[in-house]
Amino acid sequence: MKVSVIIVNHNTGNILKDCLDSLYRFENVDDIEIFIIDNFSNDDSRAVIENLKKKYERINILFTDTLVSFSAANNLGIQKASGEYILIMNPDIIFTEPVLDKLCGILKAETSIGGITPALTGTDGKFQRNYFQRFPTIRQFVYFQSVFAKLFNKSARRMNKYLENQDIDISTGKMYFTEQIPCAFLMTTRNMFDKIGLMDENFILFYEDVDLCYRIAREKKLAVDASIKITHLGGSSFKSEDNWWMFGRFTVSMLYFFKKHYSSTRYMLLKAIVYVNSYIVLFLETLKNLFSKRDVYRYKKHQHLLRLLKK
Repeated sequence: MKVSVIIVNHNTGNILKDCLDSLYRFENVDDIEIFIIDNFSNDDSRAVIENLKKKYERINILFTDTLVSFSAANNLGIQKASGEYILIMNPDIIFTEPVLDKLCGILKAETSIGGITPALTGTDGKFQRNYFQRFPTIRQFVYFQSVFAKLFNKSARRMNKYLENQDIDISTGKMYFTEQIPCAFLMTTRNMFDKIGLMDENFILFYEDVDLCYRIAREKKLAVDASIKITHLGGSSFKSEDNWWMFGRFTVSMLYFFKKHYSSTRYMLLKAIVYVNSYIVLFLETLKNLFSKRDVYRYKKHQHLLRLLKK
């Protein structure tokens, strides 16, 4: 096979159906194999996936017996894939034009590129720039995630240097190099995985794509082809009344990334800053509670993070 498409599904059966309908509408699937890894869904995903297999050719299904990490689920598909090119793709991707042959052609012709994606746009047609981040640094945390973020995060220059790639302009239709590509849609080669290894399953949630891009970037460049676009339904805020735990999981994953790739000094310094930051937030929210103005969501997420750090 030319392209192996790996899609991890967890309770998103209906979105997955729209994704595959669009893929089969725009792509020539003669040289494509698709692996759907259902990660222990408890909705109607199993029925949806089995119906998709009856409807379309070249679909392979794997059902996990327990909930595993995003990395582990993708690795199940990558290990079985036979394609020269491997596409890691979320089920909330909607194809609006053919993209796979062009991306394969770029990877074949431009040997300096190790991973590529089209421009990701939302349903509003706007470029989802927040998915194209800089690699994490201590300054990034202080400037954009800490209690002091409001003092720094209004600077476009600082944001471009430390947080998001502000240089990508999809109206030009040009190729742009970037530090990271989200695993919402990341195409690379089988040879790249043979060289750098599979996705790191120690990342339970968040930062698995940061780690993958960091390892690819050690070998080759990562690129965004702004001449082609694809719709990504994701991008809405995670914030709700019951998912305050995500902040803790995100920060713990960031710390593991630092521990894995950076010096022990940088890791320990960031960990200390994270501790101090959360204690400051809890102190401020406790004071605000005297006036019945506590942000319960903010209080819970930092309280939970400290519990995770103490494990």
